[in-house]
Amino acid sequence: MLNLFRKNMAVQVLLIVVALMLLWLRPLISPMPMMANADTDGVLYTLLVNWLSGVPRLAVIIAMLLVLAEGMLLNILLSDIGLVPQTTLLPTLLYIILMSAPATTLTPMVPVSALLIGCTYLLMLRGTLLTIPTSRICSATALIGLCSLFYLPALAIIVSYLFVAISFRLYNWRDIVALLLGLLAPYVLLVIILFMTDGLAEWWSATAASLGGFAFHFHPTGTLSMIANIVLALVGLTSVIMLWSKLGEHPVLWQKNASTVMLLTVGGIIMLFYSSLMPIAHSFFAIPFALCGTHMLLPKRNMGIIGRRKQYLWIYDVLFVITFIAALVC
Repeated sequence: MLNLFRKNMAVQVLLIVVALMLLWLRPLISPMPMMANADTDGVLYTLLVNWLSGVPRLAVIIAMLLVLAEGMLLNILLSDIGLVPQTTLLPTLLYIILMSAPATTLTPMVPVSALLIGCTYLLMLRGTLLTIPTSRICSATALIGLCSLFYLPALAIIVSYLFVAISFRLYNWRDIVALLLGLLAPYVLLVIILFMTDGLAEWWSATAASLGGFAFHFHPTGTLSMIANIVLALVGLTSVIMLWSKLGEHPVLWQKNASTVMLLTVGGIIMLFYSSLMPIAHSFFAIPFALCGTHMLLPKRNMGIIGRRKQYLWIYDVLFVITFIAALVC
């Protein structure tokens, strides 16, 4: 099955559409209303809730189409930069699987993930340079700040950026100033608007309470759902560990770009403590899994003896099927 994701583009597109429909079939048939007034909601997501509260099916359709578009954009980014083969759409499918486990409605992570893909694009290295210009630092951190206006705990992504900055040696005073200016830019505009509309004090108290609510949360879930969540988490963790252990086999530029994508896992782990540890919010890790999962499920053809390798190819197919079924059960 996974061999189809090496060359046959038409079949890959068909499989992605079928998988997307299967994952979103339940909310399409019985759409649930968007969750309003959650403590971690940003002001922009609250606006979306107000606009779409009376049309839950439209919210589901918008979310489904956005997830598909984001997966395709991420695939283009990863292939253009050389992190995945240009003949595969497997990153799109893996992104969709984690963003849709479980598929419900237009959650804050749907727009946040779109912004994070843009942030990742800005942080990618190109040519022979092993760092990025100051202007892109400002733009990247501005997108992180904008993410937090949809989902407040998304500010944790700045921790991922700090690790990237260390890797790229972005710690002189210009880089730090660009980081702060970019991160604060969306908030400066927001504060001005709220001040003019007398909503600043209310927003500030709600934000402080939300970011201070760092705690472990467990929500009741069925045994089958719990097993599916654990399976998806183990597959994702294994894929990250496997790719990280093989970074040294690639050129330095490839290593830095791949680590930039994988370091989003750090921010995702921090965000878990503002969400729930069970069921797991798999969408926090959809972007790094698109890269790491692709390399785990589509290993290089030149590995080992070809005849012996063919005996074990079915293992990757089984692992992929288990991953997809786990996403459906979630």
